[in-house]
Amino acid sequence: MFQPDSLLIRFLTKTCDLLFLNIVFVLSCVTIVFSGAAVTSLYAVTLKMMREQDCDPIKSFLQGLRRNFLPSSFATILLLADVTLLAVLRSVLYAETLLMPPVIFVLLAILAVCLTALLSYLFPLLARFENTFSRHLSNAVRLSLANLPVTVFLTAVNLLPLLLCLFIPPSLGVVFAFWLLFGFAAEAWVNSFYLNRIFQSLQGG
Repeated sequence: MFQPDSLLIRFLTKTCDLLFLNIVFVLSCVTIVFSGAAVTSLYAVTLKMMREQDCDPIKSFLQGLRRNFLPSSFATILLLADVTLLAVLRSVLYAETLLMPPVIFVLLAILAVCLTALLSYLFPLLARFENTFSRHLSNAVRLSLANLPVTVFLTAVNLLPLLLCLFIPPSLGVVFAFWLLFGFAAEAWVNSFYLNRIFQSLQGG
């Protein structure tokens, strides 16, 4: 049961890796300008973990944080735009007075979902491949359209904390605590299972 390769030990090791990785990720995002590089570095680590490549998660994340800062700069702008848009939509939804026409709200909500779907591929592509940002952006659009069931899943996972808070308001404290400790790394790790399959098919296996 307590052998190094036992299921329990591997589960505890993975849990600890995700815990510490998530904490370092959250601390990195405190400086907002590093948020895009932090997401890219997070996916670089979880994609390796899912491929069972030997790596020190924290060391690999910190090394990638500096390396991914410039390549992720434009993606950071899109990320901040998406987060801001989602925050505005949430504020409008809970406002006591009508702040915008329903049609505008729906259109902005669709835009936010599409942008989240795009970013669900863009950051992993930045983490996995060397390319220009315009090519990464183009590939993210193509992959999101070519893998619609996976895209819906990835988008739902990435929007899960917001959806939980919207539909189950009393869960706000629990959701906040979970994502502060595990959530972001857990999301990236789950998404990496499907993303690795897509990336491997692009490389011919």
